[in-house]
Amino acid sequence: MRTVRRRGIAASPGIAIGTARVVDRQKIKIPKMRLSAEDIEPEVNRLMTAIDESRRQLESAKTAIFNTREPHRDHSLILEAHLLMLEDELLVKGTVSLIGDELINAEWALVQKIDEIKQILADLGDDYFKERAQDVDFVGNRVLRNLLGHVTEIIDAQGEPCIIIAENLSPVETTQLIETPVLGFATEVGTRTSHTAIMAQALGIPAVVGVERLAERIKAGDTVIVDGSHGEVIIRPDDETIDDYSSQATAYEELEKRLYASREEPAVTTDGVELSLLANIEFPGEAVMAIDYGAEGIGLYRTEFLYLDRRELPTEEEQCRIYNTVIKTLAPRTVVFRTFDLGADKLPTQAGGRNAESALGLRAIRFGLKNRTIFKTQLKALLRGARDATLHIMFPMISGVGELRQVKSLLNQAAQELGDEVPSEVRVGCMIELPSAIFVADMLAKEVDFFSIGTNDLIQYSLAIDRGNDSVAYLYTPFHPSVLRAIDTTIKAANHANIPVSMCGGMASEPLLVPLLVGLGLRTLSMAPGSIPMVRSIIRHISSEEAEALTRQSLEMATATEIERLISDYMDQKVGLDFQLL
Repeated sequence: MRTVRRRGIAASPGIAIGTARVVDRQKIKIPKMRLSAEDIEPEVNRLMTAIDESRRQLESAKTAIFNTREPHRDHSLILEAHLLMLEDELLVKGTVSLIGDELINAEWALVQKIDEIKQILADLGDDYFKERAQDVDFVGNRVLRNLLGHVTEIIDAQGEPCIIIAENLSPVETTQLIETPVLGFATEVGTRTSHTAIMAQALGIPAVVGVERLAERIKAGDTVIVDGSHGEVIIRPDDETIDDYSSQATAYEELEKRLYASREEPAVTTDGVELSLLANIEFPGEAVMAIDYGAEGIGLYRTEFLYLDRRELPTEEEQCRIYNTVIKTLAPRTVVFRTFDLGADKLPTQAGGRNAESALGLRAIRFGLKNRTIFKTQLKALLRGARDATLHIMFPMISGVGELRQVKSLLNQAAQELGDEVPSEVRVGCMIELPSAIFVADMLAKEVDFFSIGTNDLIQYSLAIDRGNDSVAYLYTPFHPSVLRAIDTTIKAANHANIPVSMCGGMASEPLLVPLLVGLGLRTLSMAPGSIPMVRSIIRHISSEEAEALTRQSLEMATATEIERLISDYMDQKVGLDFQLL
């Protein structure tokens, strides 16, 4: 049979060559039964037993990943998040209540509650929360299978070396690949930032996700190549192709060792310009992982996770404790906290949530200013949490000076109400992610201590593209001249006001964009922890003077295609094989 090539999303770098093992996971059939009053207690006991067994399995997987090679121990925090879901009041107590109130069996009640939570997260219109909905699905599916007595393991540790082909793998299933002959995997669904992708990166397993209709093109026993660096799956390759990819696999393994070994080296260009590389995180435990990858601090700490999947809002004390833990863990490194980017649809019902809001609706700062009690509680928690340090706080989705002044006024009110419980220094920044903010960047720069450019929303809003809409997603490109000019305008406004400017959006971690960012004048980049060694390596290969010349050329070009071709040619010349392998 002929060779077939399928494109997907590069989820975990590296190349794997082996025999396919197709995981055919039939959809769980959910029994639906009505109960009598005397059946409620035994049914609740069944549910709790299944939850206990799920907890045991997760703890086992967590121990397994913790015992892997040193650099990746803290990825066990993903499993810790799944363990916390098993304690979640909305999931557990909500299911128990449904069993008693509706007199239905545990499986039926659990599915209803899972669907409710997934819908809440999926409706948020944000890729990050859509991925967390997938995590809820993974955890719920595990409890369901334990309720029904289904086997959850997917691989025999004593089997032959293979490539896993599946519709999807959960993070826990990915950890079960430890100490097994699995060489790599490819799935039909998933994203580059999903927890499954992160776990694959942690274990050093090449992976490609989001490959449409993959399983139907592969038979068990077919030879498969998974190119996790470029997002390609090659089915039934010829001998010449196998030899070529075998050589690339060897080269990549050598590159990976060099990148990690150099994690403590400064990010300095060939002509002596130094950049600061920071990390984006959302959970306290990720702080240790960020340090391990060589982060000099945290450029974006997302605080939204505190508000999700709960009936009541987090208290000031709870928030204060978490913020203080992160600051102490990273001391003396800087941590920049972004206030919550939430909408009415993302908050507990008691707080007025569950009303769908679009990305252009009542969210982030807009929601905070309309719900000042909720917002002020977070501001007080941040001030108290940083009372022994300098607080770096930034506000998302700022559209203009008037809005920013309102937010600063509320922060001052919170500080006055706390009295002596505030830090000695508070540095205030704002996200530059709306076109309106670009146009008044010079005015905003006079009001804050620093800027942080959020490119994900900036590109989406500037180009009028819904990233989740497949019909227009192809238009989403960071190389668009308007995007580069917007960034250039922001940096010049910050420089003129003599305030620092960083980038914390997805552009900061894209290898091909590094020369442009250096050429534009950015000297601080914040990204996912795992991207730091790669970006550091590229910086050390390029010249800032050449990058500036390339950027000047790019700003005069009319199309994204021209700009991308110019930078790609430069990267091929300066970074060569290393760039091709990344």
